[in-house]
Amino acid sequence: MSTLFSTENLPSYLVEALQKQQITDPTDIQTKMIPEALTGQDIIARSQTGTGKTLAFLLPALAKVDATNKGLQAMILAPTQELAMQIVEVAKRLTEGQPIEIGSFIGGANVKRQLEKLKKQKPQVAIGTPGRLLELIELKKLKIHEVSVVAVDEADRMMGERPSWEALQQIAKRIGRNKQYLFVSATIPKNFTEQVADFAPFVVQLEAEGGLLQTEQVEHLYIRVSGRERIDTARKLIHAEQIEKGILFVNQLEKLAETTEKLQYRAIKALSLSSDSSKHEREHALQQFRKGDIHILVATDVAARGLDIEDVTHIIQLDPPASPDSYLHRAGRTGRMGKPGTIVTFIEPKDEYKLIKYKRDLGVKLEERILTHGQLTKKEARQ
Repeated sequence: MSTLFSTENLPSYLVEALQKQQITDPTDIQTKMIPEALTGQDIIARSQTGTGKTLAFLLPALAKVDATNKGLQAMILAPTQELAMQIVEVAKRLTEGQPIEIGSFIGGANVKRQLEKLKKQKPQVAIGTPGRLLELIELKKLKIHEVSVVAVDEADRMMGERPSWEALQQIAKRIGRNKQYLFVSATIPKNFTEQVADFAPFVVQLEAEGGLLQTEQVEHLYIRVSGRERIDTARKLIHAEQIEKGILFVNQLEKLAETTEKLQYRAIKALSLSSDSSKHEREHALQQFRKGDIHILVATDVAARGLDIEDVTHIIQLDPPASPDSYLHRAGRTGRMGKPGTIVTFIEPKDEYKLIKYKRDLGVKLEERILTHGQLTKKEARQ
């Protein structure tokens, strides 16, 4: 593929839609994946977050849709409602003005409403969460005999969540082996090809340039704290760095409300986001955050994957993530598309071993900082 998106590879309406959005140069993963996908090859592609993975699978999938055929031809699966809705938005922008029907089918939405919608309008592209898509297929409301391509976003996360993975396998079983499967992911689980061999026996692995978190624009910092000082340290850090768009991660659901309330009490504009929030609460929190009405989104790992929010400047990890993989996905919410970002992890003495793990497995340089006189400074500055 050339350094520009061209009509040699993609239908002209897609190239024009990209130009309208001022997207002309493909990213590394798009350059590698799109030509391969257009040949019909099954692919598992690894690329770090914020590198344009959505377009890497969506463009070739849409390119295969025949607008004159009103049957369902492409399915896109995502592990979370938020991610599915983000993909729907991107797909709708790309197909604006085209006679291509995009349908969204997510678990949190009312199934009766979706069934009503399906009576009136049959989608040519179905985007949604695996459980809900399988439910509609089993009810024979989504006819899959004309599906030619299935794309799976955040494949590693889907594999880690048994109900979603089992639903995907059931869908793939019904769609069959002679169709195209595209998997994209920030990490590729070791036995992934064996897991998908039943329905995608000849998968080509592609990898984008650059390590998992190797970007000069992103700083990886840590602050030593004691357990009871965490929330107050977070408050001081938010003031010191004048954070207007930051995500603060906690490991336990029960810490979420306490952290959010304490920040709000200290006049910080914060809202929480978790798997326990209703669909409406999650949408409200994300909308407020995108608009800048709130400055801090307090979240569990449900928000770490796939959320594409522009210009997040800081990630604060109130608790160090359990695994390097979790660090990777939290960190991926900032520094997207080459923009600067800062990740600050709070470390207690008992968590020291995790620092070594992150450095070793992710190849990141973690630097210690201290908060003093309302500023975040290098530790040496105390001498």
